[in-house]
Amino acid sequence: MSGGRVLQRLLRLRELQEEQSRVELEAAVSNRNRVVEELAAAMRRQAQGRTIFVAGICGQDAKGRAAGMVEMEQYGKQRPAIEARLKVADAELARRREEFLAHRTARRQVETLVSAEQAALKEEMSRRAQQTLDDWYGRRTNRQPDRIPKEDDSRLYFGESDSGDGSTLRNSKA
Repeated sequence: MSGGRVLQRLLRLRELQEEQSRVELEAAVSNRNRVVEELAAAMRRQAQGRTIFVAGICGQDAKGRAAGMVEMEQYGKQRPAIEARLKVADAELARRREEFLAHRTARRQVETLVSAEQAALKEEMSRRAQQTLDDWYGRRTNRQPDRIPKEDDSRLYFGESDSGDGSTLRNSKA
């Protein structure tokens, strides 16, 4: 029985580890999504800067051209840093995913052990119940001696009278 409690506790521990790992995985996914969104926002600012720059050229607007150039240059400076953070976030996400899968596998292995032990306990209980019934039946039949009818007793079992003519029926002896 204590082995079952140990496995139950181990299963609970594995479930907690898996849950913690899942939360960490979700945090890593969220972090990666933030970095991807940041990269997309920087790309949108670059496109806006390019649009402002082209509009400044067409409209002979020196301030518009300068603002467009600044936007494009800022994207050029931010892009390598954001891409580096994205690479780190991807590596962290892959590591967290592997960790989560390892914890899930460990939990499932313990679940298999627990279910096998529960099946063995159920089988043992069934075997013991059957053994108890067998013992009870054995004791019950041992109290009633096996009676083999004698030849002259056979007429009592078949409803014949003592006279042998079969006219009077009697109760059989049990």
